[in-house]
Parts: sequence; C-alpha cells; structure tokens
Amino acid sequence: MRKETVLNYKMTFSDANNLGEIVHPGRQLDIWGDAETELMILNDGDESLCVGYKNVKFYHDLYVGDQVDFKATLVKVGNSSRTCKLETYKVATPARKNGNSYAQANDVEILDPPLLCGEGFSTLVVKEELQRGMQPDGLIDNPWE
Repeated sequence: MRKETVLNYKMTFSDANNLGEIVHPGRQLDIWGDAETELMILNDGDESLCVGYKNVKFYHDLYVGDQVDFKATLVKVGNSSRTCKLETYKVATPARKNGNSYAQANDVEILDPPLLCGEGFSTLVVKEELQRGMQPDGLIDNPWE
C-alpha cells in the first residue's frame, strides 16, 4: 500500500487573489484535494469522495513564485473510509519575498529545511464496490491502447 504522495507546485498569478501577490489559504485546500485524490487512485483505483477536513492550520503565507510541496499521507484505513494527514511545505521562494532587497527579479532562494506552511487532516470515502486495490507501480492501464 502506498502511504504518501507529494505534489510539487509553483504558485502563479492565477493562484493569487490578494494584493502583494499573496496566495489565498483556500488554494492550499484545492491542491491538497489533488494530492489526496492521487493517493486514493494509487491505493484503491478510485478518486474517492472527500467528506471533510479537520484541524486545518495555516502558519505562513504563500506567494506567487513560491515552489511548494503538497503532501498527503495515509494514516488510517477503514472499510470504506480513509484518513489522510495533509501538509504544505514551502521549498523555495523568490528572494525578494524572503527579505533580500538586493535580489534580481528572478532570484530564488531554497529553504533548507522546507518551511511548514499548513497542515490538517481529511476524511475520504471509497465505496467498497469501487475499491480495485493498489495500482501496480502507480501505473494505471490505458483502456484505449
């Protein structure tokens, strides 16, 4: 069983809806949804249905240009329910947003260690009749080939 998936994503202007190129925290929920969906497809062969989120916390802002890892970790498996721990890590950021006033427009600084920007838990449901088991090597056969 695959226990974790990580989606790497670069925040763009279409992700921001505030002045100062700040990404709205709700955008993290959108991308967590993608990460947990990938995890469920690889484990059960089905996208699942997200029932809800709990204990969601946002610690740091995300900005346009940030390189971010969205991590979903399977922590509990029931008959049809799955619980995932969700985390958002900023791995790189534009140098000008990191306090470097001498930075050029395209300078990026790697954050070592990555900065935890948000976390929470989700509950997902995969109906028993839709559970097809773990997809080998994460590859799903193309039925049109």
